[in-house]
Formats: sequence, C-alpha cells, structure tokens
Amino acid sequence: MLNQDEELWDKTLPPAVEALLLENKDPMADRSSRGRSQDGPPPQTRDKTRIVTFRVPHNAAVQIYDYKDKKARVIFGPELVMLGPDEQFTQLSLSGGKPKKPNQIRSLCLLP
Repeated sequence: MLNQDEELWDKTLPPAVEALLLENKDPMADRSSRGRSQDGPPPQTRDKTRIVTFRVPHNAAVQIYDYKDKKARVIFGPELVMLGPDEQFTQLSLSGGKPKKPNQIRSLCLLP
C-alpha cells in the first residue's frame, strides 16, 4: 500500500535479461534443452512496478551490479535475490557447441 507521498516506480531491465527472467526455466533441469527451440506459450509481460526476483539454484552463483555504488555482489544459491532500485543482473554469455562458438549459452547464473 502506498502512502500519500509515494508513487510507483518502473524498474526497466535490458531486453536480454528481461527475456531470461520470463523464460521460467530451471537452470539445472533444462541444461540439455539449450539451443533447441521450444514452441511453447508466448511469454507473459512483466509488471514493471513489481520487485524483480530470481531464485538462485543450489550450488550456483549470480552476479548483481549496483550502478549507484559501482560495486558488484555475488550471491550463492540456494537463495532468493531481490534487486534494489539501482541494481542489475549481469548476463553471462558463454561459448558452447561443437565446434565451439561464442555466445551460445546465455544465462543469469553460473552453474558448476
């Protein structure tokens, strides 16, 4: 509930991070389905006034960068991450495939 002197604020995210958050894939269970196109229901749009959360899987790590303080923090799972107003997720772009090609795996968390 908002007080009389408060207003809703839209949290904008980069389009690539927004797409990764809306996939709702389990990073551990869906590892083998990378690179395969899956025709499923179209992703929903995110309510930009709601808090941005991401559940970090067990034995995984997520890097969050705070642009105001110019500091990065690493969260190790299992944990629920909630972004602050000046924070963004660091998107990981890893090479993969045979032969190796750059930027084949895009994720928010680093798995072992």
